[in-house]
Amino acid sequence: MSDQPLTASSLRPVSVPRAVVTFLLAGLVVLTAVGAFLAYAQRRVATGEAIRDARTLTNLEAIDVVGPLLSDAALQPGPAAAALDRVVRTRVLGERIVRVKIWDAAGRIVYSDDAALVGLTFPLPADEAAALRDGRIAAEVSNLGSAENRDERHFGTLLQVYEGVRTTDGTPLLFETYQPYTVITDSSRRQWLASLPVLLGGLALLYLVQAPLAYRMARRLRNTQEEREGLLLANLAASDRERATIAADLHDGVVQGLAGASYTLSAAGDRAAAVDPAAAEQLHRTAADLRRWVRELRSLVVTITPPALHAQGLAVSLLDLAATLEVRGMTATVECSDTDPLPDATETLAYRAAQEAVRNVVRHADARSVRITVRRDPDLVLTVADDGAGLPADATAARRRGSVGLELLRTLAQAQGGTLDVTGRPGGGTLLTLRLPVAAPPPPAERSADPLAAQL
Repeated sequence: MSDQPLTASSLRPVSVPRAVVTFLLAGLVVLTAVGAFLAYAQRRVATGEAIRDARTLTNLEAIDVVGPLLSDAALQPGPAAAALDRVVRTRVLGERIVRVKIWDAAGRIVYSDDAALVGLTFPLPADEAAALRDGRIAAEVSNLGSAENRDERHFGTLLQVYEGVRTTDGTPLLFETYQPYTVITDSSRRQWLASLPVLLGGLALLYLVQAPLAYRMARRLRNTQEEREGLLLANLAASDRERATIAADLHDGVVQGLAGASYTLSAAGDRAAAVDPAAAEQLHRTAADLRRWVRELRSLVVTITPPALHAQGLAVSLLDLAATLEVRGMTATVECSDTDPLPDATETLAYRAAQEAVRNVVRHADARSVRITVRRDPDLVLTVADDGAGLPADATAARRRGSVGLELLRTLAQAQGGTLDVTGRPGGGTLLTLRLPVAAPPPPAERSADPLAAQL
């Protein structure tokens, strides 16, 4: 197995529909935010365009319509003034422009379609004075609370546009129009609505194009994860087969040879007892050491080879597993409160979890006793508790302690709808808890001939 630490989440298969839905929901949120921002920006642009149209209209009225009649004489009572007033009322005023004012440099209204305003003087704001002086054009929302605009309040919100002009005699004046702001908003809305379908259509098309791309990406990720998990599980199966081969070689070769050698030494010691008691004692001690090492090798064989689990049952297999701890001087207890048949996958995973826990106890825990329990509530609950050193304070080191083994077992447990947790015990030691839902086992004829292959 690889020494690279894995996490359960890295091995958990990706649900393609869920991944696609998540991707599309995230895309919908992003596109909605982008669409809202673009729609707002486009509305601002449309409003600015409508205001520019209002300024253009004012410029046309000031230069082309009123300009030819705007003379110094037209600002005094008389035929020129009457002609100017007639043109303003017939060609300027209407739905787009509701009020016209012409100011001189002193802030006096020298002409207005409202005769009551003519002759009144109001201080010119700095921007209007600059427009009069420089011939610029500007626009702003009217302040209907000011004295100069008291007669326009009944029109509602207005956009006032002013432009610096000169009479035919060269006198600088300020030409000002008042336009209902509803005209601006209506024009802005029309422009906005005209371009909105293109914007929304483009975003919708982009969103729809993402769906097949998201599906392909999710499928590719799922296939990659399945291939990776398949390789890991195949590696685990190969490791088990290799351990079985090694165990068989040890049992049939080294173990048998050492056992035979121990009996030969014992017999030689018995024959030498009458001739050389010291040599006989040495031979007996050596034979006893060989038998002890034979027991160690046999316990190692039980540890590294997959047992006949489904033939002898989980309880007996756990007792064999506990025996490997006893030969190492630990106290091992097994309690199995339920001996009902289990599905092959559940039985295999429960034994694997106990085996991995025992391996970690031997390698890391420095424990004196281990307790293995199996019960139903109604799920199958396996616990392995030891009184050893416990989990490291460093969480990363704790995860690496189990390396791939526990993480892979945790993933397999989740695939069967269960959980696997490893926690520290109060007072010291470690507790592994495996909980698996138990379904009715299949009839014996339907069980896999190769339980390990069935599990993997």
